[in-house]
Amino acid sequence: MTMYPTPPGKQYRAVIFDWDGTLLDSTHHIVGALLGACRDLGLREPSREEAGWVIGLSLQAALYRLVPELGADRVDDFVDRYRTHFMALQHEMHLFEGQAQLLRDLSAGGSVLGVATGKSRRGLDDSIRRLGLQEVFRATRTVDEARGKPDPDMLLQLLAELGLDPAAVLMVGDTTHDVLMAQAAGVDSLAVAYGAHAASLLESARPTALAATVPDMQAWIRARVG
Repeated sequence: MTMYPTPPGKQYRAVIFDWDGTLLDSTHHIVGALLGACRDLGLREPSREEAGWVIGLSLQAALYRLVPELGADRVDDFVDRYRTHFMALQHEMHLFEGQAQLLRDLSAGGSVLGVATGKSRRGLDDSIRRLGLQEVFRATRTVDEARGKPDPDMLLQLLAELGLDPAAVLMVGDTTHDVLMAQAAGVDSLAVAYGAHAASLLESARPTALAATVPDMQAWIRARVG
């Protein structure tokens, strides 16, 4: 685990989590769905690294980056193919080990929990409901209600809705998009290197801390939130 200077003994009252690749073990499936849609439409197939980089962005923003040759008249076709591939794999997606217990422990202890994600509202709500976590999160934001990462809009909306001081909030995510969003909102960030972006890329964004593994992430949060 890599840590950068933070006030000694600092405790956070609230945690805002990214969803895919942070709580949900879904990075491999998202990459597969993106590549599958490219194949279906006869487009250049990007590398898995290129596909992984766009995870966390809105789907439209991801397409502009991943397949710039895609004409506006084919965006809907791509989205349909992506969602078909993704939904076929959804039953295989589960929370990383120990994440459900972490969330329930934090919630029971009085911590304020939220989600800020590049998923659609329907996609997030379906996933939360399927995993039985409806009562854990106080508020959530998706790209259907706010500008996509790394714009701080969805995080600022959550802070306003929950009445939170940015200094008391921790953002947890697996991409530089999460880290940059947190910085723009004046919020500390814990980057996790077990998801879409590699540790070296995450370090370049200068998160407050960097956890290499799921257990590292859980231990860091348990020691600092409450």
